[in-house]
Order: sequence, then C-alpha cells, then structure tokens
Amino acid sequence: MKALMFNGIKDLELVDVPVPSAKSDEILIKVEACSICGSDLRIFNHGSHRIQKPTILGHEIVGTIEFMGDNIRNKYEGLYSEGQRVGISPAIPCGRCYWCKNKQQNVCDNLKIFGYEFWGGFSQFLLIPFTAIENGCVIPVPEVLSPGEAALIEPLACVVNAQHSVGVSPDDTILIIGAGVMGLLHFKLASLYGAKKLFMCDKLPERIINAKALGVENAYVNSELKYRLNKRGADLVIVAAGTKSALEDAFKYVAKRGKIVLFAGLPDAEDRQIISSNQIHYNELSIVGTHGSTPEQYREALRIVSEGKLSLKDLIKEKVTLEEAVSIFEQQNFLENKPGRVVVFPNK
Repeated sequence: MKALMFNGIKDLELVDVPVPSAKSDEILIKVEACSICGSDLRIFNHGSHRIQKPTILGHEIVGTIEFMGDNIRNKYEGLYSEGQRVGISPAIPCGRCYWCKNKQQNVCDNLKIFGYEFWGGFSQFLLIPFTAIENGCVIPVPEVLSPGEAALIEPLACVVNAQHSVGVSPDDTILIIGAGVMGLLHFKLASLYGAKKLFMCDKLPERIINAKALGVENAYVNSELKYRLNKRGADLVIVAAGTKSALEDAFKYVAKRGKIVLFAGLPDAEDRQIISSNQIHYNELSIVGTHGSTPEQYREALRIVSEGKLSLKDLIKEKVTLEEAVSIFEQQNFLENKPGRVVVFPNK
C-alpha cells in the first residue's frame, strides 16, 4: 500500500509498504479520508518526543471496514460489518486506569494515539488494534456525511471537549484567539451553545477575511482588537493558535475572574513558562488545559453534524492525493496562506 512515511523533522516521503494483516481480534480499515491537522504540520516541522520514527502520521480518519477478524466478527455482530463506513476516535485509552474508569479517557495514563504511537491515516489502509475496538474508538458514520466532513468530526470532538470543560454561557464575552479551522470550529460550536458576544482575532488579515466570510462578525486582526473588545475584557478566552504570542494575548485580554482555555499546544522546544503567576493570583484567573477528546465526545460531535445543527462543509478548502500531500507539508507557512482543512484521499 502507499503511505506517507515520516522519517524525521522535515523528512516525509511517499513509500510502498505491505498492507497490514489483521489478526482475529483486529479490524483493517480502507482509509477514505484523513485531514491534515496543525499538529501534523507541527510534528513535521519540529518533531515530537512521543513519536518513534519512522511512522505514519494522521489522526483525523474516516474509512470503510475492509476486513474483520473472526473474534471481532463474532463479538460485535450487528455493530460492525465489512464495507461499513466508520470514523476513528484516535486517542486509544487503556480502559483500566483511574481516568478511564471515570470517563475521562483522553487523559488516560496509558494513552496511545493513531499517528503517534500507532501508524496513522495517511495511508491506504489502517490496522485497528483490539484495545481501540473494545474501548469504543471505532464509530459507525452515516453515509449522509461526505468523507471530508466525516474526517473533521475528530477536530470538532476536541472542541466539544474544551467547551464542555469550561461551559459556555450566553452572557459571557468570549474571545477566540486564532482564526484557523480550530478557532472557526470553536465559533460554530459556541454559537450553537447560545453564545451571543463572540470575538475572534488573528495576526493574519487573510484569516480574518475568511472568518468574516464564514459569518464571524466580530473578527479582527490583533492590532484592532483592543479598540473593539470592551474595557473589562473577555470572560472566556480560548487559545486556538499554537504560538507564544497567542498565549500572551490571552493574558492581555482576559477579564478579572475570567477563564483561559489552553486549547492549542506548542512545539516541545517552545514550551517554556510565559505565564504570570501574579496575574493569575491577583485577578483570580482560571487556566484550563484541554487535549483531545473521548469516544463519547466524538459521538456527540458526530450527532451534532449528522443532525444538521453544525456544518463542516465550508471548512474544507482542498482535497488532495497522497502524492500531492507531500508538497502540502513542504510548503512554508501553508496554513497561513490557505486557511481551511486540507483533506487527503489516500485511495484516489
């Protein structure tokens, strides 16, 4: 099968590798689509301590079941069938630790993720281990969704996790820092949850133009925000951009007794303390980190989109093959130049 093999920083190549052989307690997926996340680009450009190279990246995955092992066929009869479309909740919990038993599988002590510890979706086929199946990470997806939309269920699930963690009040002033796909998903979901006073900012004018075109009325380049936001500041600030400057802006604009959600991660080399403990102390701020999602939150995101309550179609900007995806990763500042998700179709 064809796959994109990550060999190290800025080293990605299209290779031919054997199709994985599914054992009796495994499932083989034919990948329909896998979208390129900002974290994939961050790994390509900066690496990750979690990844054993070489490996295959990609965790925003939808596909069809190509083969089921006998044990899976017998144990999950009626739930799964060959030819069925499924989405993958990529963070695989152990199901045994304290966090798993309390339905917080995304912070499992033994968490493993497709595209990190397991080969990911930038390949024609994907092997699903039993631990992913038994912990509910393989989720039927209705045919009403296009493959591109289905691939974006995973990032929406991460947004569901973040907003459920802090709560979204219609009376709160909410600032979303970062007008990329994740920031736009936060805007869409917060609007669905009833938020009325929503602001968005980004350093790039192109992204602000795109955000306004998608319905974000109060979207501004960073230099304009201070003249638009109320003097008190934002009750909730969601940092949806993985830069130090975005985090610094969050502390600049958060109101007293406000909340800051650290939604976007930083490259390992840039993960240094830039938070003022005195500001947190004297202004009684709450800092909340959120990461990934649980299988149940994936199902919630899937339900929201399948019922037509939130659209993902306008966030898909480009559809590419595996061969074309290599150049996407190699383009400098690709996300800045083209806001929106790029979806890879490995079998095209």
